[in-house]
Amino acid sequence: MRLNFKSLIRSTLMALLMPLMMMAYTVNGYADVELDFATGARLVAQGEVDAPYYILPVSSMRKVNGVIAAEHNLYLAGTVMTYTWEIVPGIGAERAHALALSKLKQIGAEVLFTCQGRACGSSNQWANQVFQQSRLYGLDKQQSYTALQQTSDYYALYTTQRGNRKVYLHLEHLHGTTNQLGQ
Repeated sequence: MRLNFKSLIRSTLMALLMPLMMMAYTVNGYADVELDFATGARLVAQGEVDAPYYILPVSSMRKVNGVIAAEHNLYLAGTVMTYTWEIVPGIGAERAHALALSKLKQIGAEVLFTCQGRACGSSNQWANQVFQQSRLYGLDKQQSYTALQQTSDYYALYTTQRGNRKVYLHLEHLHGTTNQLGQ
């Protein structure tokens, strides 16, 4: 029996990637993100905080009047769950982002804004100003960001590859949104 090398690689990758984004649903009905990554990935940061004033960027980072920031934002209130993973070596930032985005869409989240690469603006701004996680500072051309909404839940999904080739996926899940403070 002769094995097809491409087929073998494809099936091996799929076996590793399938558990990548398994979502566990809570009793409250929203998708709490207990992501089960492929062997070797690790959760490097996790937190939960009440956010009376949460800013969800829905545009790229741009320099306006000497300040680099998102031109358009949603201003929300609720509880924010944050997760940051170091992705398994061999899975690129774009692929990790696509898999996470696919799972969020499967639970009914709709894309409000998305960008990739340099079109997102400065990775430094995303890492340090938006998410306050310096480990997310990577190559501008190797980043992806998507803002999503699922009824009263909002998600900020950011993926980047650092210069040392480490890939990080960061997800912020705002749930229990009591009101939208503005745009």
